[in-house]
Amino acid sequence: MELKVGTQNLITGMYICGLDRPWLDTPFLAPGHLINDDNDIAELKIHCNYVYIDTERGVKAEIHIDAPVTPTQNYLDDFLDQDKRRAVYRDQKPPLDDLPAAKTALETAFVEIAQIMDNTGRDENLDLDAIKATVRPLLDSMIGNVEALSWMSSARGNEDIQKQATDNCALALVFAKHLGLYREDRKVLAMGMLLLDVGKLKISANILNKPGSLTKTEFAATKKHVEFGVKILRNTSGISESIIGMVQTHHERFDGSGYPSGLEGEQIPVCGLIAAIIDTYNAMTRKTLYRGAIAHHKVLQELYRWRDKYFHGELVDQFLQCLGAYSTGELVEMTSGEVGIVIAQNPGDRLRPTVNMLLDELKNPWEVNPRIDLSTNRVDENGIERNILRTLKPGAYGIGESHSACN
Repeated sequence: MELKVGTQNLITGMYICGLDRPWLDTPFLAPGHLINDDNDIAELKIHCNYVYIDTERGVKAEIHIDAPVTPTQNYLDDFLDQDKRRAVYRDQKPPLDDLPAAKTALETAFVEIAQIMDNTGRDENLDLDAIKATVRPLLDSMIGNVEALSWMSSARGNEDIQKQATDNCALALVFAKHLGLYREDRKVLAMGMLLLDVGKLKISANILNKPGSLTKTEFAATKKHVEFGVKILRNTSGISESIIGMVQTHHERFDGSGYPSGLEGEQIPVCGLIAAIIDTYNAMTRKTLYRGAIAHHKVLQELYRWRDKYFHGELVDQFLQCLGAYSTGELVEMTSGEVGIVIAQNPGDRLRPTVNMLLDELKNPWEVNPRIDLSTNRVDENGIERNILRTLKPGAYGIGESHSACN
């Protein structure tokens, strides 16, 4: 059972399963931390007002906070000028048909951005033409089918800077399409997300790859990546101020609690607000040296919890609508016991995607995998409503590469 507890009421032996802010904004880095001593409590008090504890994995709390989350009633209506929201994109092919092209575009981008960053680490400036050339095929693939890029990005999941950059870029294009941004705006957003953490090239690998909590000194050192990144961009002729602004503000938070400048609300540029959400989502869903990947739907729940506090509320709403509760490529188990993989989103009902069924209710493989659009096929042949019961970890029930969405 999870309980919300004020940091003034923490005691040794409690198991921290969530914070009132992104873990990346603290030295603890990864969800899941057992309070070992008073030093842990003191550190939590510095960074948090309250936390969430798991009473089944640690000491229970005698005092806790009851604060239910209420759904938003507001919609995104003014964060962009209306003339920048008129682009409407219609996928020309089903998601799976564009998967090979998207895979090629993303893998090529990774190789190219790795080379660019290698050169940047030595020279402290960027090859702007190379960056533009890297982004161009991603833009073209995104127009072909956005879900294919989303799928390929979600299938990656490693901790190095280059892979973070390509993941961030791909998801930015997914979100940009959802928001209806024109090509030039999407290009700026994609380039900014590729370069978001370029300053980490100047941070010690021992700190970046440390398999545990950071000390205060180490955490302060990681924050310097923003300053280093801005310096690299300033040394590069032709980089737009919008891209520099993204890099400079992607760790600012809507309530002013971020860094490096403590900006809040409308002081943060729109691209910076978008970058903060995407970067946090990708960081939490990515497997790292010190923890496993956090489930997609759990990360979305956390982002919703932080809306209007750390992140722009309407943008969070749009991000959740964009991705859906179940991401493309995610394994799910139905209430019937059947197991399948999400192959497409339904914009009108994000809780009811299209699922390619892999196993029947007895967990036996189908001879021919049925594809069911849960938004239009709400009940089965027996009149029982079809619903997703839960998401599954990759490899559940022996499902591996041989059980792909393409089968």
